[in-house]
This record gives sequence, structure tokens and C-alpha cells, in this order.
Amino acid sequence: MRVLTRLLRCVDAKPFGEIVMAKHAPIVLTPFFQPRDEGAAEQRIYVAGFADEAGEAWGTLIPLDAEIVEHAVLGQQTFTVWCNSDGRIQPQPSSDSLFEELLEKGQLKETPLDELVAEAIEQGKNESNEDILDMFETLHERLVRAEGMIADEIARRRR
Repeated sequence: MRVLTRLLRCVDAKPFGEIVMAKHAPIVLTPFFQPRDEGAAEQRIYVAGFADEAGEAWGTLIPLDAEIVEHAVLGQQTFTVWCNSDGRIQPQPSSDSLFEELLEKGQLKETPLDELVAEAIEQGKNESNEDILDMFETLHERLVRAEGMIADEIARRRR
């Protein structure tokens, strides 16, 4: 028994009945959520689980269908659009931190205003005049108003 007691002191362990329990530093696990295929252009599956401080996954990874995840996550996010001074339009989430992250990753696609207008016209070509003419007239009025505001601002800055 003396040998066992000395051995237990050496490994900093205490006897528990007949079982020897050694003391270990606590393992801190953090929940994570990530795409299964990080490099894939389109995600089909995300995984959730727990990882240690070194980033190694522990236990079972839970696969989650990408469409369900994206609906759940994006369904809670509000997006607006931003028009840059040169007429490029881009989506803007209401969360500043999400905006910065998506911007850094290049996931906020910018589209020039004239391309958006051309796309709207193209999409409306097969619609009947009854359905689309009022919409095109409203679009035209808004663009004329916008052109006037831009012309006024240019004139103000040139004075």
C-alpha cells in the first residue's frame, strides 16, 4: 500500500475505491458551427459540434441541411441596400459586425444601378402592358428625380 500511496502522490492522483483517478487539467469545449466543405462554392451541408482550444472537434458532428440553416439564419436578419456615390448598389445587413465580415469575404456583391435597371426591363419584357406599364412609369419617374438630385449636387460642388 505504501508503494501505491507514493505512486499516487507522484501522479497527483487520489484513490477512489479500487479505481485510481488522476487529476487532469479541464478541457474547455466551445460550440462551433461551420460549412462542412469550407472551399466549396455552394454549401449543401453545415456541421455543428464542439471543439477544444486547439480547434479540434470532439464528439459527434451534427450535419445540418444548408437550406434549412440559411433560412433560419437569414430569416432573422434584416437587409437594406446601399447606393455608393458612383451608382453601385449592394446589400447591407443591419448588423455592423456581419456587414464588415461579409464585406471582407467579398460576399456583398455590388451591382451598378444601370445594370439593375436593364435587368428590370428584361424581366418585364414578357409582361402585358396592363401589368408592367405603371411599374415602368414609376421607375422612370424615380430615375428622373434621382438624376435631378445628382445634377443639383454636382452643380453645388462646382460652385
